[in-house]
Amino acid sequence: MSTMSVDNLKLGNISTYQAGVVQAALHRSLQKICDDALRPFGISKMQWMIIGTVSDAGPAGVRLSDLAETVGTTIPYLTTTVNLLESKGYLVRNDNTKDSRSKLVAVSPTIHHQIEEIEAAVRDGLRKSIYADIDPAEFQIYMKVMYRLSELGKQITTPKPTAHKD
Repeated sequence: MSTMSVDNLKLGNISTYQAGVVQAALHRSLQKICDDALRPFGISKMQWMIIGTVSDAGPAGVRLSDLAETVGTTIPYLTTTVNLLESKGYLVRNDNTKDSRSKLVAVSPTIHHQIEEIEAAVRDGLRKSIYADIDPAEFQIYMKVMYRLSELGKQITTPKPTAHKD
């Protein structure tokens, strides 16, 4: 199997499977680094994404269905994970004053300080390893492209409303 160096990388020379192999290898590397950084806190990367997203929603919290959409998972999986994070003291459920049929998930008031500690540990783990030799300008481009691809992916995977014929 031939490998392609970054120095002579030409988009037209990269096959779809080669791009897939590189994407998968990067995903595995990032997963391992994050898992190692999160291990002392007793949470996984997906659990950290949930905690962080709930924190971003503010003190009122977020509906489970909105949280599932944001983090890209199913409500049954999310319910199980939120239950676990609730038992660990990371999250709490509150009544939704706007809709009595649903609950809001919020960060436990006692855990706010730990969120900053977790973020610092993950960021430090990434910066000291995989991102150590990446130029900040290149990293900015990578993040912009990743956000853009994510938005485009949502447009492609979100079902479009169909017109009903009478």
